Amino acid sequence: MAWHLVAWRQSLDAPTLAELNVVPDDVLTRSGDKRFLVPPDYRFVQFAFATGPSLTDARIRTPSLGVRRMDLHIVPRRRGGESLTPSAMEIMRPPRPIMLTPTEEISALASEDATGASVMNVLVALGSETLPPAPPGDVRIVRFLGSTTLTPGVWTTVPVTPEFSLEPGSYTLVGFLPISASCIAARVLFVGGTYRPGYPGLAGTEAVAVGFDSANLSPFFGVALGSFTHITIPQFQFLAAAADTVQVVYAYVVKTG
Repeated sequence: MAWHLVAWRQSLDAPTLAELNVVPDDVLTRSGDKRFLVPPDYRFVQFAFATGPSLTDARIRTPSLGVRRMDLHIVPRRRGGESLTPSAMEIMRPPRPIMLTPTEEISALASEDATGASVMNVLVALGSETLPPAPPGDVRIVRFLGSTTLTPGVWTTVPVTPEFSLEPGSYTLVGFLPISASCIAARVLFVGGTYRPGYPGLAGTEAVAVGFDSANLSPFFGVALGSFTHITIPQFQFLAAAADTVQVVYAYVVKTG
């Protein structure tokens, strides 16, 4: 799999940088409420994004970054809402993946300037240094539908059904677009898989959300995220700001067998 999408989220009155609480993750090891341990095999930051209605700063901090006398600044970042702007998609993509040290603690910090507390989100894609390329073949677009009531602020697992039955065989997922009314991000769960690659979410109705600017996401498409068959369709975990009840995923797949 290409990467694992990990999240921090908290409502804070924080005019100066403060560590955010982790969003519970059933894959990575936590060291307390605010830090994860960097997995040895997925120790490179591929991309990151940060959102919040009154967000003023967002950073990633680890001991190895500290030795280099730096935080990882998340720039650009989204100020004005919890979901990214469909027309701008404020995603921080470093020129090269940023190397971290295996098993070190990683935390997210953010600040805001609201009168009182506001919600801040930080998401980071931890992966291998080189992303696995998509297999050759035609790319098909499969529309998956879900109807789970999401729990705000946590990863909620959503079983999905394809709009049309899949042709029997094996498939590789090479990208996907998750949509729900207040979607912040989503990640995919393959049967028998461990890490959970994901993307920023598209918030709003499906008719509005599909009008997004794909330029910032395109570098992370055409990557082998994982494989499945027509009878082992993956599930998706949504992170949203509200109890959304309708989910749509446009999945880009290559039939491999």
